[in-house]
Amino acid sequence: MRKVMIFILFLLALLGLYRMYNLLNVETSKEIKILVVYNPENLTNCRYVLNAYRSVLEEEGVPFELLSYTLLFNFEPDKVFLKKHPAIIFPDCINQKLHEDIKEWIQEYIHLGGAVLLAYDVGIKNHKGAYLKKALFSGILGLNYSTYDRLREKAYTHGYFKILQPNLLSITPGKLDKELKLIKGYAYGDLLYPVSRVDILDSSYQVVAEVLTKDGEIYPGVVIKPYGRGYVLWVNLPIGYLKAYSDDLPLRSVLRMFLLKLLHLPHLVNVPGALGGLIINWHIDANPDWHSIAMMIKEGYVRREIRQSFHITAGDFRDSFGDGLGFDACGRGKIFVQMLLPYGVVGSHGGWAHNWFSYGILENRIDLEKMEEYIHKNNQCLESITGYKIVEYSAPNGVHPQPVKTRILEKFGMNSYYYTGDTGSPPNRTFFDGKKVSDKVIAFPVMSFEDKASLYEIWDAGVSEDEVKSFLLSLIDFVVKEKTVRLFYSHPYDIPHYPNAIKAFIEKAVEFSKANRLRVESMSYFSDFLLRFLKTKYTFKLEGDNTLVVNLKNEEGLRDIAIAVPKEYVPTSKIHLRNFVEGKYRYVVIEDNVKELSISFSNKLP
Repeated sequence: MRKVMIFILFLLALLGLYRMYNLLNVETSKEIKILVVYNPENLTNCRYVLNAYRSVLEEEGVPFELLSYTLLFNFEPDKVFLKKHPAIIFPDCINQKLHEDIKEWIQEYIHLGGAVLLAYDVGIKNHKGAYLKKALFSGILGLNYSTYDRLREKAYTHGYFKILQPNLLSITPGKLDKELKLIKGYAYGDLLYPVSRVDILDSSYQVVAEVLTKDGEIYPGVVIKPYGRGYVLWVNLPIGYLKAYSDDLPLRSVLRMFLLKLLHLPHLVNVPGALGGLIINWHIDANPDWHSIAMMIKEGYVRREIRQSFHITAGDFRDSFGDGLGFDACGRGKIFVQMLLPYGVVGSHGGWAHNWFSYGILENRIDLEKMEEYIHKNNQCLESITGYKIVEYSAPNGVHPQPVKTRILEKFGMNSYYYTGDTGSPPNRTFFDGKKVSDKVIAFPVMSFEDKASLYEIWDAGVSEDEVKSFLLSLIDFVVKEKTVRLFYSHPYDIPHYPNAIKAFIEKAVEFSKANRLRVESMSYFSDFLLRFLKTKYTFKLEGDNTLVVNLKNEEGLRDIAIAVPKEYVPTSKIHLRNFVEGKYRYVVIEDNVKELSISFSNKLP
C-alpha cells in the first residue's frame, strides 16, 4: 500500500512540474501562438480529435500550442496576452464538460479583441457532466446549441450542409450541389452530417453556412458573432471527429477561414513558392489506352511546359488471366510508356491487372500477401522502363483498404497515393478510424464534380462540355487564389467526351505556369515538398511594438518555403528572399536552400 501511495505522489509531482512548465512557457515566451485548449478529463475518450486538429494545423503552417483550458485561469486576458495569443480554439468532443468560471474569462478575452472558435458541442455540460439548459457560451453567441433539457434525444439530428459563402470557407469547385449549394461527396451525393438543433436567442451574427434537416428545418451551420473588439465563431459540426474519420475538408476549411482569412495570422505557406498547385493524374488501365496516349501527344493534351502524373496498370491481362486486355507495359505497351516519359512522372496504378486486382480485394480473393506481391510486380515492371523508383500510386477502381494498403506503400518507399477519402481537400496525412494512417505517405484526395470524378462519370451524367470547361478553369483560379493544391483525375480514353474543355484546361495551365502563377507538377513533387515542409522548425516572435522576427530551420533545406505575414510588415533584409503582396498578406519566399534563416519584419511607418 505504501508503494502505491509513493507512486501516486510521484505522478502528482510530475503533473505539477508539467503544469509549471506550461505556465512558464506560455507566460515568458514572446512567440505568437494560437492556443488549442482541451479538458484533460476527456483525453482518454477524445484524444483522437485533438490529434486531428494538431495534424491540420501542422500542415497549414500555423504556430500553435496545446493547453489545458484550466491553465487559462492563471493569466489575465490583457493586451500582452492578446498579442501573443490572438486566437483560442475549443475543439469538439474534448471540451463538452467545462467549469462555468471559464465563461467570464473568455468573455473578457473576446471583448478585448480576442477571437475564439467553438466547435459543435463545446461547453454543453457542467463540470459534473450534466447537460446544461444553455450552452456555456450561448450568451456570447446569441444562440443555444445545448437543447437536451428541452428536446432530449431530438437535440441532435442529421442535416445537409448548405454553404452560403463558399469563397470565405474556401470550398473546392465542384464540391457543392449547383442548386442548393449543399456539400456533396464522391459517389455519395449530398452528405448528411451530425448536427445540433439550435435555439436562436438573437440573430446579430453573420451566417456563413446553414444546416437543412430532412424534415425541412433550417439551423445555423457556421456563424461569426462580433463581440466587443473581437469575435466568436461557432460551427455546427464535429469537425475534429470528421477529420479523424476521413473527411478532412470541414475542419480545414473552418480553420483556414478563422485563422487565415479573418485573423490574418502569420504562418508558413504549405505550397512551394507560395504558388497554387495542380496535379493532373491520368489512370491508364488497359490496352485501349495505347491509342489514347498517341492521341494525347499528337493533340497537345500533354505538354513539356507542365508535368503530369501517369499511373499505369502494367500487366498483360485486365479482368482474368489470359484475356489479353492489359496494358502490357513490359511487352507490347512498353513503347507507349516511353512516349510519356518527357511529359511527367510515371506511377503505379495498382496490382498488375486492373479489374482482377480491385474486385479480388473486394471479394476477399486477394489477401494482404497477394496485394503486396502484385503491387511490387507492377512497380518492378515500370521501374525497368523508367529507370527511376516508382513512388506514386493510385488504386484501381479506388479500392484502397486502409490502413493496410498504405502500409504496403510505406514498405516499398512510396510517398503518395490518389485517394477517394477526404474528397475536395488538399494533399494531407489522412486519418482512418480515428488514427493517422501515415507520416511518410501523403494522401491526395480526388476532386469531384458533385458526386462524380472522372470525365466518363461526368459525361455519363449528361453534363455539357461548357459546364465541364467552366468547372476545370475555375479549379485553376481556385488553387491560384487560395494558394493550395488540388488533384484532378481521369483516364486518357475519357478525353474524347470533352476534347475542347480539356484542351482549354491544359492551355490555361500552361499559360499560368509560364507566368509563374501556378505549378502543375506530379503527385510525388508535392508530396516531397509537404514532407519537407512538415520538418521545418519555426517561430514567430514579437520584438517590441513594431518588429516581428521569424526563425526557420530545416536540415533538408528551406528552398521554396514561404512565410505569410500581414502586408504592413516589410522584411528588413532581402538576402535569399523574394517577396510580394496579395490581398491582406505579404508573402516572402526563400530562394536559396539554406538550412537556417532568421528574418526580421518591421511594420513601422516611414
